[in-house]
Parts: sequence; C-alpha cells; structure tokens
Amino acid sequence: MEDHIRKLYIEVTSRCNLQCKMCFRRSWVGERFGDLDPGVFERLLDNAALQKTETVFFGGMGEPLVHPKLAEMVALAVKHGRKVELITNGTLLEKGRIKDLLKAGISRIWVSIDEIYENYDKIQIGSDFDLVRGNLELLNTLRRGTDVRLGMTAVVMRDNIASLRRIRDFAEYFQADDLNLSHMIPNRREDTSQALWPMCDVAAIKEVTDRMGPVWRVEKLDESRDIPMFKFSERYKKELFPDEESLLEAELFSWKGKPAMRRMNCCRFIEEGHCFVRWDGDVSPCMGLLHTADTYLGDHKRRIWHQSFGNIYHQSLEEIWNSEEYRSFRDRVHEFNYAPCLFCGGCELLNENKADCNGSLAPTCGGCLWGQGFAVCP
Repeated sequence: MEDHIRKLYIEVTSRCNLQCKMCFRRSWVGERFGDLDPGVFERLLDNAALQKTETVFFGGMGEPLVHPKLAEMVALAVKHGRKVELITNGTLLEKGRIKDLLKAGISRIWVSIDEIYENYDKIQIGSDFDLVRGNLELLNTLRRGTDVRLGMTAVVMRDNIASLRRIRDFAEYFQADDLNLSHMIPNRREDTSQALWPMCDVAAIKEVTDRMGPVWRVEKLDESRDIPMFKFSERYKKELFPDEESLLEAELFSWKGKPAMRRMNCCRFIEEGHCFVRWDGDVSPCMGLLHTADTYLGDHKRRIWHQSFGNIYHQSLEEIWNSEEYRSFRDRVHEFNYAPCLFCGGCELLNENKADCNGSLAPTCGGCLWGQGFAVCP
C-alpha cells in the first residue's frame, strides 16, 4: 500500500451538461452543485503532501469542461511538474477547448463512450453521437505529432453490451491508446436489471475465525487475485449472447490482446495512493465516497454516505492525509476484513455503509463494487 499521494483526483465541478443513465448524480442525497476555486487549487499544488504526486486527474461526478478556468488549472499543475489527465463526455470538446488543453500541457484525455451509434442518446442522455464523433476526429487531428494520449472508457450494462462488442474497433479507428471498461452500479430501482456483475462468476462466501472470532470472508475463485471482469456464469451466457460467435468475442472484452481483469477484496484507490478533492474542498479517499447517493445491490437499496477526512479550505492537505483518522481508514481498507455485503444476500446492515456484521468501523466497504473490481475508473 502506498503511503504517499501518487495520484490526485480533482473534482473541479459537480455540475454537468448531461444526465447519463448510470450516473450517481441521478440519486444524490442532499448534495449541492458548484465549482472549485482556482485560487484554492493553486495553493493546494504547493502542499508538502504532493511532493511525490505523479498525476493530477481532473474528474469526479461532474463534467470538468463545464469549469471556465479548467485550462488554467491544467497549466498550473503542469507547471508544478505533474502529468495531467481529465475525463469528459466529449460534448464540449470543441476546437477552442482542445487547443487550450494542448497548449496547457495536458497528458491524456479520456472520453466516455457508453454506447455506439443508434442507442447513444438513450444512455448518455442529452448528448449527440455525431457531435462527439466529430469532436474526437478534431481531437485526433490536433493531437497529431504530440505525446497527448487518448483514452476511451465505457460502463457496460445489459442495454449496451451487444453494441459495445464493437468498441474495440471504434477505439482503434480513433487511435486510442487506452480503453477502460467498468460494470454499472445501479442508482435507481428500475435500473437494477441493467447490472451485469451479478451474472458473473463472483465468489464463494465462507465463515472463518481470526483473532476477533468468527467472521465472514469472500473466498477467491482461484489462487490468482486477477479474475476476468466479464466472465459470465454458464446460466447467463445464452441469455446475453445467443450466438456462439458473439459470446467468444464479448466474454472478456480484451484490448490489444489483454482481457479486462478485476481484483477482489482490494481497493485500487488506497493501494495505489489516490486521493480525491471535491469541488467544495472536502478530501475523500475514493470515488465511491465522494458524494452521498443511493445505490442498489440487486433489489436492495443501499445508501452510501459521503466520507470526508477534512477540507482544504480550512486545513492543509498534508494535515488531512497524515491524520490518525485517515491513516487508520487506509489501513483498514488495505486489510479488507469487511463482511461480504456485496454477495451475502442482505440484512438490515446492508441499508447503508455505516456498519457490517464483522463489526467494521464506518465507512464499511464490503458492499463496494470498486472494492471487488467490478467498477473501474481511469
């Protein structure tokens, strides 16, 4: 586990110009909308906690390009010697903004492509496929001859799994350097049938005894920590892929010869030294705890409460990162001795992330799709 901040996620805004089908913003509880103060961001970059930070990533639950000072903040981070990435839905990636980002020194731009062609606007609601495709072509023209990388990311669900079999060809056509795939986390009851992770070979649950007595653990499927992310159980294969040819192509969603893989009982955000700063200055450990929202595990509604370990408007990031509370949380997540809420079927403790039957301290992570490798962020 990293003890230093290697990657700093900055949610420059919680605002967005779209209403995508799988976005957490559709089920926020008591959340506000706003932008990060560029002056506060500039002061943040000089903090001692960022001495070993390699990457600043502009992303969160909002659309970064909505922020009017984004290019200036990119330039500031580059000036401080950081690689800079951002993720966008692509609708605002017009010529002037692309030129500003390239001039600022952006290293990589990720574009969300959650559907291809005819059903695009049914998932990325408020968007337009032809617009985004045109912006991608323009980006490719302008980044030609530079070291700027293009990444594409998609959330795979029942409605788009068939068409996303073509996403590799689409990404290759635009000379994408990276492809990130993730399972959907339903945030409304009517979307629970869209989740594909319950159809995958997940894990067995067993009771074990440790120094605290009997507890529940998720047993790995094999000796390796890496498991194919889209390895569907036999009972669902025919339902999802009625013809054998499409099944062979779609099962692993490989990219450049490498299948999409996941890790169980492991939080990438904690293990790799990631830290999130929300638009209002709150410091959170991961994407899942960035905002309070309702999610669904099967038909069971689960409220995920926002977790902040401090606020950069009132404290230094170094003070927050090195606080006993934050350190203890990172140690707990590294051990990952949480009850397997994601797989066990549910009890009243599943209603929120404040407690589990192993006696874990809040916030508990046993019901986290990121922690089981089904949800993956760039």
